[in-house]
Amino acid sequence: MFYPNIPEEAIQAVADVLRSKYVGEGPRVAEFEAKLGTLLGNRYVVTVNNGTSALFLALDLIGVGPGDEVVTPAHTSQATNMPILQRGAKPVFADVRYESCTLDPGDIEKRISSKTKAVVCVDWGGYPSDLDEIRKIAEEHNLPVIEDAAHSLGASYKGKKVGSICDYTAFSFQAIKHITTGDGGALTISEENQYSKAVRRKWYGIDRSARKFSYLGFDPDIDITEVGYKIHMNDIAAAIGIVQLSYLHEVLARRRFIATRYREELGHVDGIELMENRNDRESTNWLFSLHVKNRLSFAKNMWSNGVEVSVVNWRNDKYTVFGGLRKDLPNTDRLYQDYIAIPIHNRLSDADIDHVINAVKLSVRNA
Repeated sequence: MFYPNIPEEAIQAVADVLRSKYVGEGPRVAEFEAKLGTLLGNRYVVTVNNGTSALFLALDLIGVGPGDEVVTPAHTSQATNMPILQRGAKPVFADVRYESCTLDPGDIEKRISSKTKAVVCVDWGGYPSDLDEIRKIAEEHNLPVIEDAAHSLGASYKGKKVGSICDYTAFSFQAIKHITTGDGGALTISEENQYSKAVRRKWYGIDRSARKFSYLGFDPDIDITEVGYKIHMNDIAAAIGIVQLSYLHEVLARRRFIATRYREELGHVDGIELMENRNDRESTNWLFSLHVKNRLSFAKNMWSNGVEVSVVNWRNDKYTVFGGLRKDLPNTDRLYQDYIAIPIHNRLSDADIDHVINAVKLSVRNA
C-alpha cells in the first residue's frame, strides 16, 4: 500500500546538519518554510513537528476551547479530530459525499450551532474538498475553515494551490506521505497577525527572531504574554524536506500516471465504482480508493493474489473517545460498506501496476 520515498541526497543533507552547530530549529527550517511558501503561493508558513500539531495550532489560534464545537467529518484519520478533543472541544460530525469521501457542503449547515467555532474539511486521498461551497457556508456564519491537507501537498483547486485558499491549511510530512521528513508538518495561514502568533506559539510563546544580543544569554527584555508549546520542526527534518521538495513534481507525476492507468482499466469493470475526478481540481493521488461489491471477499482475493488493500482509516465515530457511532451519517454508513484503497506509490513498477489491475479484475469477479 505504501512505500516511504527517501532520496539518497537526503542522507548527505542530514549528515551536514549533524556536523553543524544547528540540530534544532535553525537555518534549514527557515529555508524549508520559504520553499514551501513559494510552492504553495502563501508566505505565511509555519513548520511544526507533525501534521497533528499543525491542526492543534490552528485550533489554538482560533481560540477553540472547552465547551466549543467544531464541525468535521467522521471519515478521516483520528489525527484530524483528536486535536479537537485535546483543546477540550467537541467534534460535531457532518456527513461526506459518497462520490468523493470529502465533506458534504450540504450537510454542514444543520450541524452548526451557537457553540460552533470552526469547520474542518479533509482532502481525502489528496482530492481537494468542495472548498468554494464549504467556505461560503462558513463565511455566512463567520466561521474559519481549517483544511486538513495531510494527503494533498501539491494539489490544486480551481487554479489555486491548496495551502493558499482556506484560513488555515495543515500538511503532514509523516513517513508515508508524498514527501517525508521522518515526521513533520506545516500550517499555512491567511492572515499576518495569526501567522505572527503561530510563530510564537510553536516555541513557548517566544518570537525567537526578535531576540537581541545579551551578555547574560537569554534576552532579559523579552516578555512572554501567551501560552505556547514546543511543537517546532528541527533542522534535521527540514534538511530532508528541502531535498524532498525538489522531487515533489516527479513524485506527483508518477502517481498521476498510475491513477490514470487505473481509471482507464477499471472505470468500466462491473462491481467497481471509481471516485469522482472533477476537472476543476487536481488530486495528488495519495490514495486510490474504490467502491466495490462484496468488499471482504474482494479484499481476501486481493491479498491471495499478492496485492495489499486497506480501508486505511475507520470512521472516527466508531471509537468511544469520539462519542460512539452516529446514526445520522447515511453517506458515511454507505461508504463504510464498500470503499477500499489499492496500492499507489512511487515504487510501483509498470509491471506492478499491471499486476494490481489484473488482480482487481479477477478479485471483483470472484468476490
